[in-house]
Amino acid sequence: MSVFAKSVLLLLMFTLASASSNSLFLPTQHTVVTINNTLVGNQDLKIHCKSRDNDLGVHVLQKYQTFHWGFGISVFGNTLFFCSFQWGNSPLLHYYDVYIENRDWLTCDSCRWYIKEDGPCRYEYDHLQCYNWN
Repeated sequence: MSVFAKSVLLLLMFTLASASSNSLFLPTQHTVVTINNTLVGNQDLKIHCKSRDNDLGVHVLQKYQTFHWGFGISVFGNTLFFCSFQWGNSPLLHYYDVYIENRDWLTCDSCRWYIKEDGPCRYEYDHLQCYNWN
């Protein structure tokens, strides 16, 4: 194998190792997502959040309780966390993408969601912005 081919192979291996391990050579952003139960009344909120690689399990939040987790964003720009939400006696599940990297990475290194019956809300630029369920 030529010196050039060895150099290219070594560079490729180094790049892949750096990208997969959140290396010090590539800047990464640490993000925290927090889910807050702000349902009307004293309803418990059942949540199940996951990404392609991480299932965070099912959690039941009482009124005003929170659940949070942190992660490093992908160098490829494809980090996504989504959750299902359920409350009361209803079998209906509501879904929302609580972190989409290409939507949130500039504005949301700490994403705090307030879950209401009509949709999830979060503060954006000093005002509460609410969204429809997916």
